Amino acid sequence: MNEFEWLRQMRELNQPVAPRSDLWSRIEAALDDTASQDVAVSARPAPTRHVSRWAMAASIAAVVVLACGVVWRMHAIPQSATQVATTMHAENLPWKPSDPRLAGAALELDAARMELQQAIQQAPDSPALQRLLQRTHAQQNHLRELEKQAG
Repeated sequence: MNEFEWLRQMRELNQPVAPRSDLWSRIEAALDDTASQDVAVSARPAPTRHVSRWAMAASIAAVVVLACGVVWRMHAIPQSATQVATTMHAENLPWKPSDPRLAGAALELDAARMELQQAIQQAPDSPALQRLLQRTHAQQNHLRELEKQAG
């Protein structure tokens, strides 16, 4: 079989084909059955008002909770770069723990803090950099607490 025969066979497939049986009679019968079932179902009273009231109340409560969460989160963030720099000035001094297990982490956190401070100097109004700097200081404080607990 060559390419010309394939093309001829594909053109023959492009002809209309009559269905084996009439589908419209089955479709009409199915529609009539569902219409009669809908009439039977609608004869019974449905408690939709009660359910819709609860759904409306739940959706309003969810919106209120979401709005409160957003407002609370927005109030927790606004700390300027100068406030961050003044509150953490005392912690900017290099720190070398005596425990060798903590020394590597302290060195990495100190390098990250210095890089973040340089980045904040370039973009002082960046809240993402300020949050990262706060997290770095929190991790350094946690390491200091671990060293105190270790002895």
